[in-house]
Amino acid sequence: MSEAGNQNHSDGPADPPPGNGAPQADPQGYGPPWEDEVSLLDILLVLARHKTLIVRTVLVFTLLGVTYALLASETFTSEARVVREAQSEGGGSLPGGLSGGALSGLGISLGGGASGLTPAAYPEVLQSREVRLAVVRDTFRFPDAERPMTFVEYANRPPGALSQVLQYTLWLPWTLKGMVGRAISSSPAPAGTTDAGEPLIPSEEEDEALKSIADKISASVDEETGLLTISVTAGGPQLAAALTESFLGHFTTRVREIRTEKVRERLQFVQGRFEEVERELESAEDRLAQFLERNQNPTTATLQFRRDRLQRQVSFKEQLYSELQSQLTQTRLDLQRRQPVVTVVEEPVPPTSRSAPKRTLLVLLNVILGGVIGIACAFGKSYFENMEGDSERDKAEQIREETFHNSWI
Repeated sequence: MSEAGNQNHSDGPADPPPGNGAPQADPQGYGPPWEDEVSLLDILLVLARHKTLIVRTVLVFTLLGVTYALLASETFTSEARVVREAQSEGGGSLPGGLSGGALSGLGISLGGGASGLTPAAYPEVLQSREVRLAVVRDTFRFPDAERPMTFVEYANRPPGALSQVLQYTLWLPWTLKGMVGRAISSSPAPAGTTDAGEPLIPSEEEDEALKSIADKISASVDEETGLLTISVTAGGPQLAAALTESFLGHFTTRVREIRTEKVRERLQFVQGRFEEVERELESAEDRLAQFLERNQNPTTATLQFRRDRLQRQVSFKEQLYSELQSQLTQTRLDLQRRQPVVTVVEEPVPPTSRSAPKRTLLVLLNVILGGVIGIACAFGKSYFENMEGDSERDKAEQIREETFHNSWI
């Protein structure tokens, strides 16, 4: 009986599970309790309960996107494409059908002429201060201006009433940033040199125009074909085409100046020396002619030595004159050869459609953004509504008090 009683006692009801009946975690240790898992129905339930909040958020962002798309200024982009023609690096031929071999007997050598300016450097030349400064000094007809004016005048004109209000309200941080930048900035950087070789310093108005037009120009080069694409964005189709044409013209001029700078310096030196020797030769010939007129048949040794000396001076000046004349001709031919041939593949024309703003895309992005923010707000609101436990409520209340009720001291 005692053994049976002990057996019955051992076979009694099992001990209750630990944790006061709380469900156990996965015995294999692969995850949290099943109550913490969020099902698709829970997500749909949250969305259904806060559908009004989500819809209102989407409507607000949609309204903001439509308003901005309608009020934003329209911009137009005009493009031009140019390519540098391949040039022979050897002697080659000259304009008019002359060949280098035809001039070799005259002591004129065409030589090689590889240029250090490649198409890969064209975008930097296009956006250089020299080119931009030449463009901002040109005159254009702006859509919101009563008369044609230079870009410098347009960039520095007084702002309108609406622009001034926005400048000191919505755009106040950028306005203050610009004021501080102008206060601490030094004088504008030189933009090339004058004809006398002195640095060309833009004025403050020109410097503001240079900064303004820098955001309107862009360029890219196709490495395979060497094709340069110039893009200019402006507030009107006619203005965009005019700015592109101005950039194209000054860019071509600047490339020619860079390519031929050294040759022009050499040409200027040879030209000056040639003119000086020409005057010396004329003077020596005049002295010899005067001597021969006075002494048609010199008999004394002194007169003969003086005649020979004058003839040697004339011969030397003639040889120097001939050599400098050959160098001058060769330098002029070299300058002609080094003239870069930039061919316009596509002329700038007024665009038929605006490049910005893309109203449909703006509204669609705002709808998507509003939906994402609305759903996030719905889950956040649901989380705070369903918080359980006094400790979590106390923490949330303390965070709310510390954030909104306590002042900064």
